[in-house]
Amino acid sequence: MKPSLNLLSWQVFVATCRTRSISQAAVLLDIDLPKASRLLSALETELGEPLVAGFQAALEPKAEPHERFTIRFAAPIELAQEYFSDKLFQYSELFHDVEFAVLPEVGPDDIRRGDVDVAVLNRRPADPSGLIIRNYNNSTTVPLATPEYLRRHGTPLSPADLKMHEGLLLKAYNDDTVTQQLFFGRERSEPLEWKRTFVTHDQLTLKRLLLEHHGITVDLSILHIGEEIRRGIVVPLLEGWTKTPWCMCLVNRREDELRSAKLRDFVLWMTATAREDSARSANECRQIIEDAYLRSKRVDLKRGS
Repeated sequence: MKPSLNLLSWQVFVATCRTRSISQAAVLLDIDLPKASRLLSALETELGEPLVAGFQAALEPKAEPHERFTIRFAAPIELAQEYFSDKLFQYSELFHDVEFAVLPEVGPDDIRRGDVDVAVLNRRPADPSGLIIRNYNNSTTVPLATPEYLRRHGTPLSPADLKMHEGLLLKAYNDDTVTQQLFFGRERSEPLEWKRTFVTHDQLTLKRLLLEHHGITVDLSILHIGEEIRRGIVVPLLEGWTKTPWCMCLVNRREDELRSAKLRDFVLWMTATAREDSARSANECRQIIEDAYLRSKRVDLKRGS
């Protein structure tokens, strides 16, 4: 088939003209960069560079203002503050006619009602009807405490020992329960028991309470506390035990995406960007935890010698 008869070739071409970047065009169209490059190169070979340059000139932004397109974006407060807000500004720099309104965390029914356009959820909705769900990260957490808390209250050596400790727990907007068990590979702990619990809906509150030596948490993402772990201000406990992974996803209404190319372009870009950033962060977090456990073993060896 001639490149000029391939619809995807033209989609790559138009997206490249809009973004002035073939890599951004590949992200918008959710295809591999090498494939996008091959399609565009074949089209240029058939049509000739002067024609391509002419199309690019025709697609140059005009001086008159564009009609604004507002995307209502909902996310957990800590993710909105520490990650997504910067990405939304970045997208607005690429596409000046797109702006954002950031809203508090919502559930699947809020999305179906059209209260928001795109939402970040920490679990896949049990009922996917009417929704498009795109996973961007699966991550887990480990038990954490400060050395000062452990000095005062002792160090748990198994999940069963947590019944002697204060639990700092998360009850997410889209989850009716707190963490019930920990996992060591395929092994499950007994249902967790605590001396007393403090339950909150956001991770930044968990972080503050943890740093104030109020207890042990099993729900705090390493993304929010990695530097403190690296510096030894916070230490991981019960090596090998983790909670059930979060299943982070971007969700929007199917009918909205079918109706709006601008919304679809944004969700594809945001999903690809979040996946790439999450993969890099996961490797960094894994290394932070491994290093912390190794330091703890060295300290134990010194104490025993």
